[in-house]
Amino acid sequence: MHLSRSGKLKAVTPTPPAQLDRFDEANSARLGLISVQERIPDDYTRWDIEFTVDERPARLTCISPGEYGGVPHGLDGDFATILNVMYLEQGAPESGIVHTTAYQLLQRAGFPDSGQYYQSLQESLDRLKAATYTASESWRDHKRQRWTTVKFNIIERITAETQDGLGFGSGTALKIQLARPVVESIREKYLKPLDMSFVLSLKRSLTRSLYRVLDAHRYQPGAEMEAAAEFRINLQQWARECKLRETVPARIKRNLESAHKELLERGYLLSVEYEGARAETVIIYKFGDLPTSTPAPEPVIEVIPDTPVADALRRYGVAPTVARKLVADYGEALVTQKLEKFEAMIKGGYQARKKSALLVDVIRDVSGKYADPEGYQQEPQRAKASLQAASIAKRMEAEEAQLNHRLEEEFLGLDKSEQAARALNQVRMFIGREISEKALKALLRSMHAGEVEPYDIYRAVTRAASELRLGDFAHEIRHVYERQA
Repeated sequence: MHLSRSGKLKAVTPTPPAQLDRFDEANSARLGLISVQERIPDDYTRWDIEFTVDERPARLTCISPGEYGGVPHGLDGDFATILNVMYLEQGAPESGIVHTTAYQLLQRAGFPDSGQYYQSLQESLDRLKAATYTASESWRDHKRQRWTTVKFNIIERITAETQDGLGFGSGTALKIQLARPVVESIREKYLKPLDMSFVLSLKRSLTRSLYRVLDAHRYQPGAEMEAAAEFRINLQQWARECKLRETVPARIKRNLESAHKELLERGYLLSVEYEGARAETVIIYKFGDLPTSTPAPEPVIEVIPDTPVADALRRYGVAPTVARKLVADYGEALVTQKLEKFEAMIKGGYQARKKSALLVDVIRDVSGKYADPEGYQQEPQRAKASLQAASIAKRMEAEEAQLNHRLEEEFLGLDKSEQAARALNQVRMFIGREISEKALKALLRSMHAGEVEPYDIYRAVTRAASELRLGDFAHEIRHVYERQA
């Protein structure tokens, strides 16, 4: 299905990198996991590229079943990007899960609320789940500063609660679990700046896709916040990076021409030049959005940390993914209790060939396979586990309050008119379809008059989105401001 943005889009100019405050995961952006092509033939179910990373051979492969429409392409990149953005906004939880609705995803990605786009969204999510990627010696382990090999699907799991039938609609609630390597990169803050407003303003899927791949190549490992003023690459290699099937230079140029034209007209690119001939052709991009050499600010992002009990399991050698699943399946209180029983068993002289395997077995045991060690009392331990769970919840609340305080300080540092504009944009983004323009103008007047604080509105709509209460919030806004209109 070929879809493009309809209607007149606002001519947003590119934001200088030094002023960007949105970010995307750097590995998937740099590797260009989504083909920039808007349409692909039915048999385009695999691509395989080889390149060098730090003067070492690297490889990236994608295999996707034909029944899902081949390899990810076109609008798939829009939805993959906005899922990363929403995951960051929701605190980058360790589970890797994004809570949203089909309507919110379309709105955030800049698409209209129509059956055609809901179908396209459903197809895109299916494709992102079906396609399997293998990045060989080309995935950056930011924490250890090394290149690794990972195999993953961009989406690991999709849970959809549809209201009528099997197709997506405005009321479809979604729970989307992102790939573990992507989650870990984001939680380790391996990110690159993202000009989301500019992306949303670009009309064609081809232009948006090329922009994302091109922009990612401006930021190098070790200098993730410093955008290059120029980028050059062999044209045929660039076609492979963009996941084009074309290999003939003239056809590559023709395929990218319309995207180049839009990015030049919009001021993101200063020029696109070619040097050499045939297989030796080099494409040279010069960027027009760098009025200063100041790098983008380091991302100020609070991720939700692993629970203390999961960390404790890992200290005994339990694999991180197993530790997280045990806590998710059995709950913190029970896992804490079983951990203390295990520790009492070891202290009492229980011989284990492998402590991590014994610990996992003790947690999973529901048949009484392991007798309580001498001196171990279950009920007091259970009470202690409950207290510890309450302590963890209190700590999480304190961390959330600290993050909100920082966001509030940044927001309140703006002048009042900018605060009001930003709050109104947030309301328009999430519930603009459900609120009349007159009511939105009444809300803006109320903020300018000091009758309501812009930050209160900004936080309220953001909180309603994360808690899937946008319908209630829209009702409140209508109730107050429709009358004033």
